[in-house]
Amino acid sequence: MHLRKRWIGFVLGGLWMLISLACTINLGGPTPPAPLPTPDPNALQNLEDTWTQAVEASLDGHVTVTITQEQLTALLAAKLAADPEALFQHPQVVLENNEMVIYGQVQKGNVVANVRMVITVSVDDEGKPEFALASADFGPWPAPDGLLEAISGMLNEAFTGAIGPVATGIRIESITMSQGAMTIQGRIR
Repeated sequence: MHLRKRWIGFVLGGLWMLISLACTINLGGPTPPAPLPTPDPNALQNLEDTWTQAVEASLDGHVTVTITQEQLTALLAAKLAADPEALFQHPQVVLENNEMVIYGQVQKGNVVANVRMVITVSVDDEGKPEFALASADFGPWPAPDGLLEAISGMLNEAFTGAIGPVATGIRIESITMSQGAMTIQGRIR
């Protein structure tokens, strides 16, 4: 009888360990202020059209482009989806108080952590945007440098790549962010 109880305890303990290994462990962390919106499949195309239309509509060389946080979320999600090794998932961009706040999750194996990065955007002497990390929360730990560099790289590529101001010939003079929109003012080079 004593051996049978030990055997049952051993089997139940083994099952408990297997069940716990099969589950995802969520480390928690910051969450977005609102539920994640359903991604608009046209947001990325709308972003490309926004740049083109702004340049074409300029009569005196001044250009104003307004980009929504939904468009930036779609852009970041598309860049992440194109990278099979990306650890960052489910991005959501919030634009307010002249800051870009990026929420999302990082998953490595069975461990998931919520991430919040606060990024300030400025304009350099050449009229190009500069993204600087103001703060980051990564579940209960600081965000790893590799993740921060990857997100910064994606943002820099987006704004200097095929749809950004450099590709469309705009020299940026100012960037402001508030109430869910980023307004970029510049001049055609």
